[in-house]
Amino acid sequence: MGTAGSERRKRWRRKACSRLQARAALRTVAETLNQARRDPSDESLERLRGALLAIERAAATSPKLDAAAQNCARAYALALFQRGRAQEGTVVLRHRFPDARYRLADDVLQYGTAKPGATRFAKGSVAAYDGALPEALFRAVAKALAPDGAFWPAHAYDDETSGFFSYVHSLDEAGVVVEAARRFRTLFGKAVPAIAEATGIEWWTHRRPHGAGHQLHFDSADEGAGADGPEHPLCSVVLYLSEARLGGPTLVTTQCSGDTEMRCRDAAALVPVAPNRAVCFRGDLLHCVVPGRGPAPGGETARRVTLMISFWRRPHARHDREGAPRAAMRFPTAEWTAPFRARVDGADDAKPTRSAPVPVAR
Repeated sequence: MGTAGSERRKRWRRKACSRLQARAALRTVAETLNQARRDPSDESLERLRGALLAIERAAATSPKLDAAAQNCARAYALALFQRGRAQEGTVVLRHRFPDARYRLADDVLQYGTAKPGATRFAKGSVAAYDGALPEALFRAVAKALAPDGAFWPAHAYDDETSGFFSYVHSLDEAGVVVEAARRFRTLFGKAVPAIAEATGIEWWTHRRPHGAGHQLHFDSADEGAGADGPEHPLCSVVLYLSEARLGGPTLVTTQCSGDTEMRCRDAAALVPVAPNRAVCFRGDLLHCVVPGRGPAPGGETARRVTLMISFWRRPHARHDREGAPRAAMRFPTAEWTAPFRARVDGADDAKPTRSAPVPVAR
């Protein structure tokens, strides 16, 4: 009995030790990934490597940790690719994602090394402007969506369980976002002619750390949940509200939602971050946000803030908010909305200049 009891205690201690190691590894991974998103500097690389080694050891005895190990491997591989260490990054990915076939090209992940120039898009597909809005209107939009403003807590934006949310307007309504949309409809009318047909908009926004990207996706109504398949807008506009080089560029590809081949391997365009720079692209084009690389301009607390507006032939259904924020909501009259309803005075001093996207050949 004494020997059997001793063996049970040993097994219990081993299991307890494994559980403690697993919890410690999970905490390390979570903290390291958050740190890497806030400031993906060279110092974060060794922290990612250490976290990956720890979670791999723990996952060897606990398959439940495989998802955390995959997340850490993905982040470490990204950091290697961004530093030009593609061979090492590929080894890391192959271990955890043996069936993976494609990744973003080096010219994308190491953005900032190529120069602006001609792109291979069909006419009327994509265009960008600097100084896109009059200064007073740009300041009003930036104030309404200030990183420390009331908009974000009103939508529980920093809650990890918070999902996508957006607002729908007719273009004849009042407000600083709708006024910006009317300006964009005029500004991009020649470069992306489809925008001229719009009478309604849907808008959403993001406030993300320097190293946080956004997955490749197509813009669509109700997050693509239509009974007849996804319905795409005429076009979409991204307006940068934060300082230059804070966060990665927007990547727009030549891949269309109706394509049967993976044409995104053919060509794409990068539009780097700069305040009051706007990019407009057809609503059926695949696009994403590239994770920022290098130290974060403004430090770890700085955020890449963007306003996205999709343009529609007519406004689609609007919903009242009931509980958590959701897609296609009716704009409310809550206290936090006051900056969005502000009157913008001042001269029309807008002098937009065409900003050439950075072409990605492949």
